[in-house]
Amino acid sequence: MDQLTPLADDAHRQRLAHAQAQRPAQRLLALARATRRAERAERRARRAARQARRLRAQLQAQTASDQ
Repeated sequence: MDQLTPLADDAHRQRLAHAQAQRPAQRLLALARATRRAERAERRARRAARQARRLRAQLQAQTASDQ
């Protein structure tokens, strides 16, 4: 039983060291995901603005031809 305690402590320390090493990588992955989300949102906003301009122009052209 006394031999298992140091082994368990060692395994615990190894798991902690591994977890701490993974944290920066996980932060980088999270940052990359957030950046991609922001870029997609910007593309959607630009697409929506283009569509609004196109629809506004069509509406103005239709209104001008109706008069």
